[in-house]
Amino acid sequence: MTTRITQRLSSELVGSGLPFLGFAVALNLSMGQLTAALKIPFYMDMVGTVMVAVLCGPWSAVIAGSLSNILASAFGNASMIFFIPVVIVIALFTAWIASRGWFRKAHLVVAGGILQGLLAAVVSAPIAAYVFGGVMFAGTDFLVLYFRSVGNTLLESVFYQGLASDPVDKTVTYVIVYLLLKSVPLRLLARFRGAQNVRETPEP
Repeated sequence: MTTRITQRLSSELVGSGLPFLGFAVALNLSMGQLTAALKIPFYMDMVGTVMVAVLCGPWSAVIAGSLSNILASAFGNASMIFFIPVVIVIALFTAWIASRGWFRKAHLVVAGGILQGLLAAVVSAPIAAYVFGGVMFAGTDFLVLYFRSVGNTLLESVFYQGLASDPVDKTVTYVIVYLLLKSVPLRLLARFRGAQNVRETPEP
């Protein structure tokens, strides 16, 4: 199994895949730091991971997202390392729908973002509730406090917060990636293994 994943990862990182993975990690960190500093009630720290999932594949996206969370933890946001399971779900789901052409059409991108947000909320809620008591020192904390104030349990409050913010966050992330990749010239896009996930017939 490990050998198979290693071989798949090597095939995903052909061409421009490896340097792009490094760029994606830097993009994740930058976007995450910006939204945290501005206290925006979204995360926006998965743009790079989603781009890698679309252009390269699932395993390279898992690596990009996990490295981003590890580095974010090392740089001061220690909680991020606990959310690597969420990263894995996002990377695998995004690569799966991308391979089925969902990033070729705007309406499917929006539908994918909503579904991804729901999955992320389900996976992240127990981690946020039981490891951190629902307080993440992010812009979404006020939603948790609101749901607690109207009588919900901690887990319910964190889950409702996720349902309120994650689908919007992931949909915006998906739309940003969709628009960025649609603007990439075909000759550059063709350097990636997953070029066909964005365009029907990219130039060789």
